[in-house]
Amino acid sequence: MRLLNLNIGIKIDNSAEVIKLIKDTNPTFVTLQEATRGLEDGVLPKYNSANIIKEATDYPYSFFGPLWVASHHEKNGGVTRRYGGFIEQGNYTLSKYKILSSSNIFYHKHYGDFTDTTNFRVEDHPRANTLTIIEIDGKRLCLINVHGIWNQDKLGDVRCIHQMEVIIEEAKRVELPTIIAGDFNLLPETKEILMMNEHFRNLSQEFQIVSTRPKFDDGLDHGEHVCDYIFLSRDISVVDFSVIDTDISDHFPLLLEFELV
Repeated sequence: MRLLNLNIGIKIDNSAEVIKLIKDTNPTFVTLQEATRGLEDGVLPKYNSANIIKEATDYPYSFFGPLWVASHHEKNGGVTRRYGGFIEQGNYTLSKYKILSSSNIFYHKHYGDFTDTTNFRVEDHPRANTLTIIEIDGKRLCLINVHGIWNQDKLGDVRCIHQMEVIIEEAKRVELPTIIAGDFNLLPETKEILMMNEHFRNLSQEFQIVSTRPKFDDGLDHGEHVCDYIFLSRDISVVDFSVIDTDISDHFPLLLEFELV
C-alpha cells in the first residue's frame, strides 16, 4: 500500500499537476493540506481543488475536514484575494478502502469565518486534525491528517505543544496501527517534533531527509527546510519512503510504501 502526502498550497493553481502526480504514483491513500472546496457555483477553479481532484481521480472514499470559510481575504481593510464565492479550506483524505468513521478534531480556535488576515502572524486561523478509520481486508488503519499551526521561523510555541498533545492522545485512544502525515510547520529540532519522536517513528529523520520544501521566499515563508513529516506507530512496516523533488507546490510530496504487520 502507498500513501501520498502533500500541502498543495492555496496560493497555487495546481490541481491539474496534483491530479497527474496522484495518477503517476497511484497511492492507496492521499492526505492533502490547504485543499479548498467551493460552496458556490461562481468559485474560481483555482480555489476549488478538493472538488476538482475528487472528480478526476478514482477514490471511492474521502473525507474533507474544513478549517475555515470565506469569500475573500482582506488585510488592514484592503482585499488581498477574492475567491469568486464562498470556499472552505482544510485537510483532505482520499482512500481506496472504506472509511468507517471520520472526525475533524479542533485544537486551536473553531471552524468559522476567516476573512480578516491582518493578525494572522500572531493569531493564525483555526486548526484541526482529520482522523479517519479505514477498513483494509478485515484490518483497521488510522490516518491522521495534520496541518500544523503557523509560527514564526517554525520554532514552535505553547500552541504547538498542545497540538502535539492532542495528536498523541488521539493516536493512543484509537489503539490501531496509525499513520500521521502532514505539514507540521515545525523544524526537526523543535521540542514538539521531539515529543512525537518519543511515541512514533519519524520517517523524515530515519531517512535523513534534508528538505521537504523547494527554494522560495514569499515574504511569509521560505523553503529548503524540513517541516513535512510522516510518523508511524510501531505496528506498521515500511517498504520505502521518499520525498519527490517537484515544483508543483511550495512543499514536496512525501510518498510512503508500507504494510500492516
